[in-house]
Amino acid sequence: MNNVFVYCEIEGTTVQEVSQELLTKGRKLANQLGVELHAIAAGSGIKGHVEEQILPYGVDKLFVFDGAGLFPYTSAPHTDILVHLFKEEQPQICLLGATVIGRDLGPRVSSSLTSGLTADCTQLEIGDYDEKKTGKHYANLLYQIRPAFGGNIVATIVNPDHRPQMATVRSGVMQKALYSGQAKGEVVYPDVAKYVPAEDYVVKVIERHVEAAKHNLKGAPIVVAGGYGVGSKEGFDLLFKLAKELHGEVGASRAAVDAGWI
Repeated sequence: MNNVFVYCEIEGTTVQEVSQELLTKGRKLANQLGVELHAIAAGSGIKGHVEEQILPYGVDKLFVFDGAGLFPYTSAPHTDILVHLFKEEQPQICLLGATVIGRDLGPRVSSSLTSGLTADCTQLEIGDYDEKKTGKHYANLLYQIRPAFGGNIVATIVNPDHRPQMATVRSGVMQKALYSGQAKGEVVYPDVAKYVPAEDYVVKVIERHVEAAKHNLKGAPIVVAGGYGVGSKEGFDLLFKLAKELHGEVGASRAAVDAGWI
């Protein structure tokens, strides 16, 4: 009860890196709160494959939902898994990746549970909050910190009364690290049918096309970035030449991408 949960995204039988980053952060938050770190993995044929990718990050309990209709991801089954599990477990915090899946799943779960959700957080901390109107003091809330108003300010958002406190974080914002301490490492395999009704599978993915990224900005030690001021596609060719000499990657602002230069 009142533990920290992380939803782990699965592509086939591979846990996505953003989920491992969130497990690392979730472990730190759980330690600060004196609670356990729990993780959720849902997919098809993942039993025996995901455990070794998740448990080393300090997970006390891993819920593995393995069912034929859980991959590729569709909204309804995964939403019902989290909603029903959270009603049973009553977590105080849930973290998800700010990915295509996380941005779909997070709002559905928070809406069903009438809890709060903060998107694209850049920092997550534990702290206290005093409500000025009522004078009520809240201890050990999740500070959900993110840029706002186009990055002009940094907002700290708290969710005093509703649980779980939910946040999404983009890949690369948190650093992943294997946990050196002791964690229980318990694994349970719930009956998917108890959490997902048959009508949830009415939507089926007929075909998927997944294309790997050509540039690894997240892992690059040097990024040569250009904006609208570069002036043209040819201008970006110069940046690619410079990046090649520096053994880096090329980045661009949204305006340059919208202009079709990169």
